[in-house]
Amino acid sequence: MLVCEDNYSNAHGFPWTYQTLGLGKLIGAPVPGTMTAVWWETQIDPSIVFGIPQVGCEDMNGNYLENLELKPDIEVYNTPAQVLAGEDAQLEAAVKEMLKSIEKK
Repeated sequence: MLVCEDNYSNAHGFPWTYQTLGLGKLIGAPVPGTMTAVWWETQIDPSIVFGIPQVGCEDMNGNYLENLELKPDIEVYNTPAQVLAGEDAQLEAAVKEMLKSIEKK
């Protein structure tokens, strides 16, 4: 599964569950620990919006996932130059990893 530093909320929770259950490898950049549901409030000035944390997600030991960074099994970063060139090192690493598993069969 591809993950990166842009993953927030359930995009942290789903890969955390995937890794915790041992369903496969996470590939990409570390995911910030943000698995907390937020209630969004708009102020009198509609350009001002803020989030109030309302529900946290705990692991089986009672530890909250908030502020718990998720480390991928295979850490790969995309540089700005690669992105501008249309390259994706994370996707390439994931394809290489999948090909390894196919070659073993």
